[in-house]
Amino acid sequence: MIKCGCMCPKNDGLEDLRLKPAVEDLARLGCERVLVFVAEKDHLREVCGRYYEELKKSGWGGNVEIVENEGEDHCFHLEDLSNVKSQALNKRFASFIKQEW
Repeated sequence: MIKCGCMCPKNDGLEDLRLKPAVEDLARLGCERVLVFVAEKDHLREVCGRYYEELKKSGWGGNVEIVENEGEDHCFHLEDLSNVKSQALNKRFASFIKQEW
């Protein structure tokens, strides 16, 4: 089940439409860059991968990148900040925010 259940108590799990935007909505995305993080053991891995692929195919003119973390679970980067992979993810996110890529 989706861990955002407290924010969206009524949802359709991984098939919830909020996780599957329409292609025409993706094509109108109002930004130039999207960075998608996914962990190998994440219950949302399939959803994240699908979002990445659909965004690429949508006709949206921006730059999308996916970062996959092998052997990790959902929110691993928040649970152990000393983990090398956690630090790398947080640095990559900061670089994205600073528009260094």
